[in-house]
Amino acid sequence: MYSITAKRMISGLVLKYLKDMGLVMGKSYATTLPASSKVLLTRPFQGRSLLFQNTDLDGLEVDDTQLTDLPTRSPQFGFPLWGGEKTWIAPDASWVNGAPFPVLDSGAYQITSRSSTHVDMTSAVCPTSRLSVSRRITLTSAESWDIEHIVANHGTSLRLTGIWSVMMLNTPAKIGVELVDPAHHPVFGSAEGMIATHGKGIVVDCNRQQEFKVRLPNPNGRTVARCGADGPLLMCSVPELQQGDQFAHDYPFEVFNSGDYAYCEAEWHSPARNLAPNETLNFRQTFRVLAEEDASQMPLGLTNNKEFLSCMS
Repeated sequence: MYSITAKRMISGLVLKYLKDMGLVMGKSYATTLPASSKVLLTRPFQGRSLLFQNTDLDGLEVDDTQLTDLPTRSPQFGFPLWGGEKTWIAPDASWVNGAPFPVLDSGAYQITSRSSTHVDMTSAVCPTSRLSVSRRITLTSAESWDIEHIVANHGTSLRLTGIWSVMMLNTPAKIGVELVDPAHHPVFGSAEGMIATHGKGIVVDCNRQQEFKVRLPNPNGRTVARCGADGPLLMCSVPELQQGDQFAHDYPFEVFNSGDYAYCEAEWHSPARNLAPNETLNFRQTFRVLAEEDASQMPLGLTNNKEFLSCMS
């Protein structure tokens, strides 16, 4: 059994897009995450990372009970911005002092199973929420992978719970959602000049440091992100909305753009429910690097939404 920390490899999950070069793991890591010819799931070591990593925190000795003492350029957020991709618990109104539960966001995760194509990992039980998080990351092809999030209630009472998957992308980046009736809902900050309707969809162009958050519908469960000015087009699919689905933040998808660091966030929500003692909540995401020269591997609705797709370039 291996013990790894969220801040180094779970929250810090990084997707590397491989073109003409190979990538290797840093020797300091006791275990590898799955790799294929196109994607490597690991912390940055060599090559280009699609996901943000906070270099301000590199190399620091961290006391998980003193997280607010860590250096930050975003003091308005009372928690460390590790970077990468992570599982949070919604709603944020249930957090203590405006911070995600430290055991789940910054604590140690135990690897419970791994192979050349998957890794399973589980957190400790959070003493505040009485929740634990398990994650299974599975490579399904050279261009695609799944992340399954599982939250368990170890407490003695019902708890309103939603799974909140947060991916911190390096900027510049574009994030798009296909919508028949394009509309977005501001949460804070100003997205002026950085969000627009194109065809049957909305594109958020995170091309500069300007803090804002918006919430969006996601009726077909599909989002796309352009990772860098000349980077790959990444598609994420989640289950389509079902009648009666309710979300902890009212909408199933959010976009945040930082005004202090060069990153933005794509944020997916599972439907929320009152989780009974010993019950679990599951949420699965499927990611695929799209080959734009091969329209046959794109969903038909996305291929036909030409104006939207062209504005993701």
